[in-house]
Amino acid sequence: MSASVKDLYVLVADQDMAETLKAVLDRPKSLGIRPIQHDVARHVRRDAGCYGDASRRLRPYPDRYRKAIVVFDKHGCGREDAPREQIQRDVERELAGNGWDGDRAKAVVIEPELEAWVWTGSPHAASVLGWQRGYDDLKGWLVARRLWLEGNAKPTDPKAAMKAVLRETRKAHSAALFGELAKRTTWRGCQCPAFAELKSTLKRWFGDAQSAPSHAP
Repeated sequence: MSASVKDLYVLVADQDMAETLKAVLDRPKSLGIRPIQHDVARHVRRDAGCYGDASRRLRPYPDRYRKAIVVFDKHGCGREDAPREQIQRDVERELAGNGWDGDRAKAVVIEPELEAWVWTGSPHAASVLGWQRGYDDLKGWLVARRLWLEGNAKPTDPKAAMKAVLRETRKAHSAALFGELAKRTTWRGCQCPAFAELKSTLKRWFGDAQSAPSHAP
């Protein structure tokens, strides 16, 4: 690989996810990695496309990017009956057969969907959603409406909870909103296994021990 090759190609399911991943990757210190050169692209067939077509979509890029990540929701991918880990292995196996072998590609499946990353306990999440009385008050409001079970780390249905809050605050749902959440949220409280896998993968690939890019695949 030449020195001009970029570090990371990210394939995602939709614009909400694209804005989220762009913002997350633009915060390397929060991830514990060095700054990296990356591109984020959407699959036109959304979650199902990321599951069934990622290897074809990424086939042209093994010589242009050192690593690749495919991120999509379990809900809508067409394999809701399968464990999240199995779905990831399916995609990674296909990628390995199309030039992305040797720990060069990772699939990250969010269960049930991206909105699970909203509920991290960060005070910024409440303000970005337009809730001015703080995260604890927001959680209490959702608990009172049975959208969040007391004692759980996040709402039972993260998307329904987010929609309810936005209706209450009269704030529009938008991809930019997800980007703002990702820019401002403190990720320490995020208990989503998919986010933990994303972060650990990025640290393994681009952590302090790898501060200088490798030219090997």
